[in-house]
Amino acid sequence: MGVTLRFFGHKPEINVTMTYDVMTKCKCVTCPVQADSTCSQPKIAARKQMMQNPDLSQIMSPGMMKNVDMLKGMNIGDIRGMSMDQMKNMSDEMMKNTPKEQIDSMKPKTEDMPGPYCANGVATCTDLDFSKTCLCSGCQVFKEYNLVNGKPTIYYCRDGKAK
Repeated sequence: MGVTLRFFGHKPEINVTMTYDVMTKCKCVTCPVQADSTCSQPKIAARKQMMQNPDLSQIMSPGMMKNVDMLKGMNIGDIRGMSMDQMKNMSDEMMKNTPKEQIDSMKPKTEDMPGPYCANGVATCTDLDFSKTCLCSGCQVFKEYNLVNGKPTIYYCRDGKAK
């Protein structure tokens, strides 16, 4: 068992990873700082549409759709009942069905995202209004990652990702 030593004045490093969970909890799309940004509006609309109506057939290859079909008839009990060899074979088959280019293309690109800036860094839009108040302190991501102790503490879209 390891022990973490905390020295006075030293804070543990905070790192928010861009995950689907972080994206769904992020409040950046409703932040007043980018509410009037011409640059942000199409990105906000696209993100809202993606989160509300994900059409897998438009973003997935036939091989990945085959993976979805493979899992459709299974429930958690079926998966738990599989042997290690069966799990490995299924995983190998799924990886074989998924082209590397498709996996890479599905990763969110910073320039296409209106948030979460605490994970992906500075906004590419230059018409944000920093005279308006940020929503960071009311965001679930801010609370879960204890970003009140991170730097920067607000305006991730201007000052970069949380550290």
